[in-house]
Amino acid sequence: MSSSQLPPLSLTCEVKFPSKDDNLHDHVVRWSDIHVSVPAVVVIPESESDVVAAIVYAKDNSLRVVVAGGGHAPFIPVTAKTLYLDLRRFKSIVLDEGASTVTIGGGVLTGELLTYLLERGFYATLPNSSAVGVVGAVLGVGNGPFNSLHGFMADNVESVRIVTLPKEGAAASRNISHSSTGADERSLFAAVCGAGHGLGVIVSMTLRAYKVADLRLEGGDQVWNRRGVFPAPAIRDAARAFVSLLPLTGPANATLLIARSPPNMPRPGSPIALLVAAHFGPSAEAEASPAAKILLGEDFAAKAAVAVTEGVPLAKLNASTEPFNAVGGSKILSGTYLHSINEDVIVSLFERFVGFTNERPDLWNTYIAIPTWNTTKSLQLGASPERKDNFHVARDRNVLVLSAVWSKTGGADIESESSTYSAEIQEIAGREESGPLIGFANNLAFPAKLADYYPADKVDELARVKTQWDPNGLFWSPSMGVE
Repeated sequence: MSSSQLPPLSLTCEVKFPSKDDNLHDHVVRWSDIHVSVPAVVVIPESESDVVAAIVYAKDNSLRVVVAGGGHAPFIPVTAKTLYLDLRRFKSIVLDEGASTVTIGGGVLTGELLTYLLERGFYATLPNSSAVGVVGAVLGVGNGPFNSLHGFMADNVESVRIVTLPKEGAAASRNISHSSTGADERSLFAAVCGAGHGLGVIVSMTLRAYKVADLRLEGGDQVWNRRGVFPAPAIRDAARAFVSLLPLTGPANATLLIARSPPNMPRPGSPIALLVAAHFGPSAEAEASPAAKILLGEDFAAKAAVAVTEGVPLAKLNASTEPFNAVGGSKILSGTYLHSINEDVIVSLFERFVGFTNERPDLWNTYIAIPTWNTTKSLQLGASPERKDNFHVARDRNVLVLSAVWSKTGGADIESESSTYSAEIQEIAGREESGPLIGFANNLAFPAKLADYYPADKVDELARVKTQWDPNGLFWSPSMGVE
């Protein structure tokens, strides 16, 4: 049924029925244009009652609901059969200092939450991009700079308010948490924490909040940071330095970024490896750590074209990823958790990246990021009664290989080639991994095979939860494929 054939939807909030010939970006703004076309209906709700009315309308008119918070999931299709539920008005943020929690609306972005909390002397577990929706990040577990201190984002969710259309009963909002009295509500909460795509509309979420003062940072907010830029001939040196850091200890993280030099660097467009490490504690503690012996060593400084130690303000924690937040173009993501990684694998990843992007400026925003963290806290949380049923299934793995292909022009040919390249990157990454690979659910493939991201028992449980809370398949989820 086309937009012109749909019955009216009487709401006080903004509702649009686009024509199929309309400019897509007049109605839908997403980080990537891949798998996105003009939807049947766009609803920008102002209240929970608007959300309820919208999903009932979608059910009655055989539309599939796609919920938009930050709009950064290129694996979620928007089609002519979509009711696009844009939560841009759900921007509330309320800090409870006494309880050390913060409650956010479903449309709050990472940068908005970070700014709000820092102004009040707090922070929370957040992604590495300020443009990403906070709720959307939690749905795939949520990787970020604070993994070593507090676990992943999904480990820090206290409660969720969600609108569902369950097997029994009408569409309605409900509060769920690990301590909900009903077993079905507890199961829904566990699934939201790591496998939450397509289970309902999360209108608000409560997360743990932490005092900045407890980090004991230099100057009150300066994160110790060490980085080195390695040119292509020194890729093995960069790989050796990164591998030497494993496994990380203490409140630290490190990332090896394989990319092409940005326009503001010498020789723009040339392939480089950027190794960045951060320590969330006093500088003296950072410089006494095992990692610092490598990062501050003479060999590291000699092999890197640039080596810098500096304090990065918490407010600027995601500044380096800002160029990657530009909307539009064709972007394809993938990611795989690993127990470890070696020099040869990193060199092979670099070589494949160079081969794919060589003499193709349209692809020069493509990158591979390899973050690592200390798994101690995540393993502790996974063993706790409150978190043991969450869908974070890779707690014992401390390396993540993330691939992002970015074509400014897009098109069917480059999308096909990019999908093949992404699969190759994940195959190379997992060559030395023992046991099955586990994909990163924030970077789902399109279409996704859930067995690539969760073990069989979790896939079965997710199917049961989906049937219980969305028996009509109203909300798009990875198991539904491309529509």
